[in-house]
Amino acid sequence: MVEELLSRLVSAPSPSTQEGPAVDVLEAWLREAGLPDLQILRVDRNLAAIREGAEPGPTLMLASHLDTVPATASWTRPPWTPTREGERLYGLGANDAKGCVAAMTLAFLTAPLRRGKIVLAATCEEETGRNGLEIFLPLLPKPDHAIVGEPTGLEVAVAQNGLLILDCVAGGRAGHAARPQLADNAISRAARDILRIDGMDLERVHPTAGKTTRAVTMVAGGSRHNVIPDRCTFTVDLRTTAAYSHPELVGMFRGLLESEVNVRSDRFHPVATPEASAVLRAALHARPQAKTFSSPTLSDWAHLLGVDAIKWGPGLSEVSHTADEWVELAMVGEAEVAYRRVIEELLG
Repeated sequence: MVEELLSRLVSAPSPSTQEGPAVDVLEAWLREAGLPDLQILRVDRNLAAIREGAEPGPTLMLASHLDTVPATASWTRPPWTPTREGERLYGLGANDAKGCVAAMTLAFLTAPLRRGKIVLAATCEEETGRNGLEIFLPLLPKPDHAIVGEPTGLEVAVAQNGLLILDCVAGGRAGHAARPQLADNAISRAARDILRIDGMDLERVHPTAGKTTRAVTMVAGGSRHNVIPDRCTFTVDLRTTAAYSHPELVGMFRGLLESEVNVRSDRFHPVATPEASAVLRAALHARPQAKTFSSPTLSDWAHLLGVDAIKWGPGLSEVSHTADEWVELAMVGEAEVAYRRVIEELLG
């Protein structure tokens, strides 16, 4: 069953902002299940299904995304034709993250439910954009616990880095290159600041996620070889942990640099699973061999601040966004069983 649903989802092209066909496939599958207690909510390219037990209890959310990156010319197989070779299913999105969606859907539909609520959220624009879980979440029952479906090799991510992007502007005074002493070279100012960034010691260490990292990833300055520039821009990419707040980091950069520091993106804050996490305990009961780790990659977990959550799913992170993307079908089946066991422990 899980292979059939996964194949149908892969067959429905769903690059970010064009997820409609995949949403149609999943909605049809849910309706065909014929569960009497099933509620379905669709808002644009976001889909949620809700089941409610007979007794009061917590709400568990299973959240993953239907969008994919675009297909590239490097593919040697048809991206939207699911192709089974041995234990692997090839196809765009099979690994990231339609394998998670398929496993979550089957577990959602088949797990016994005695109390509380379970919410399956399959959303759009996780890879790029703002119209997915970020705007869909307020329309759904507030989760007490959540599993974010991403390819983790069925190891359990208990922390995830945030992202802070800074755009910096070094100002100077233009002049002729033959008389540099009469000008103020903005590239030189930017270079001094970049060296300061390289020398920064963000010494605080998060117990799970480690150190906050920073990297200057873009530099632009100058217009002609014989004109000393009065402006040079550069961009800093910070992968943050809870050891430093984003406002604290912005203040540190503004105090250190000559350049003007502007915040381009502050949407994705670091998240971590609480120490007394019920969903983590249930996941490790369901899959005792699983290891916990800290994930450096972003996901929709960033929108679940304050929720008892983990990131956990079939597939391998290093296979995401590659040509000839694939997922091990056995692992998708194992994920279905593990998700079902978590539902049973928390709500059964």
